[in-house]
Amino acid sequence: MNGTFMRYPRLRYHNERSWLSASDALLICFYIPQPNEQIAPAVIRTVELFRNQIRPYQLVWNDTGEGQAEPLDDVSWERSRRKILDAEPGEGGFLGLSSHTHRVDDLLVDYRGLSPVPLPWPERKDDVCVLYLRLPTAYLEERGPEHVHALARELAAELPFSSGYVDFVLCSSSLHAVAALELIRSRYPGVHLTSSGATMYVGTRVEGVHWMNFLGQPVLGELGGVSGLRERLSLPDISLQEMSGDRVLITLGERPEVGDVEADQRLAPHRALARVLEPVLYRRKSMFGHKVPEELLRWDRRFLE
Repeated sequence: MNGTFMRYPRLRYHNERSWLSASDALLICFYIPQPNEQIAPAVIRTVELFRNQIRPYQLVWNDTGEGQAEPLDDVSWERSRRKILDAEPGEGGFLGLSSHTHRVDDLLVDYRGLSPVPLPWPERKDDVCVLYLRLPTAYLEERGPEHVHALARELAAELPFSSGYVDFVLCSSSLHAVAALELIRSRYPGVHLTSSGATMYVGTRVEGVHWMNFLGQPVLGELGGVSGLRERLSLPDISLQEMSGDRVLITLGERPEVGDVEADQRLAPHRALARVLEPVLYRRKSMFGHKVPEELLRWDRRFLE
């Protein structure tokens, strides 16, 4: 893998009030099916590692979880980490750290730690804990894919994830997801359309096909383990790296690919992996009575059609 510079498309959607509601970004995201009280130390270690490794990029605001934000200094960070680490059994955890802009195209750490997993309510039975780490696209362009690949592996080593991914994405508020999709639908099938913050309802499924795909239990077992994946993923641009704790990393190519149709980019590795992952892929579901737009469902299955 080389660090050759690559410029990614600038994807921006402004809503009717001219606010930035969707933007390209680099996203590192992990889904963890254990309660906050079990994973809190690992999450805090991961966030501290992330903060140190991305310098000179800095997170400067700390969301208190009460609708307010305060400057992120040593005192506020210690208060937040202790709140998560010292949570009583049965308590959840929340951490929100952001850049000075608070924009959808900038730095964000969003951790949602549940109390019990699964939650006792039928409509929330698939929820799991989520660690959502967003970086501006410029970070990928400046540091290169090799650096990002190494950083993500280091972060993942700390976490007992069921799945996770790293990719060049289009982050959008749920309200404007269909409108944002128009930025990529006809030209960039390699770009994942995702939320502007952590979403817990993916559960132990796999949220799409990506540049870096982290798989743990139970999905790895459902797919026949590492040996079963090796037998079915034999393309030269697909690499499998075993990880401790019965986990695996599947990487597609040297860098995130947008699949630019105008450049005739085929994304054969993505299509091959999609066919293998199909039984465990997450399917968007209606939430709070809101039906999922058909456009979004079709986009999620674009590598299977």
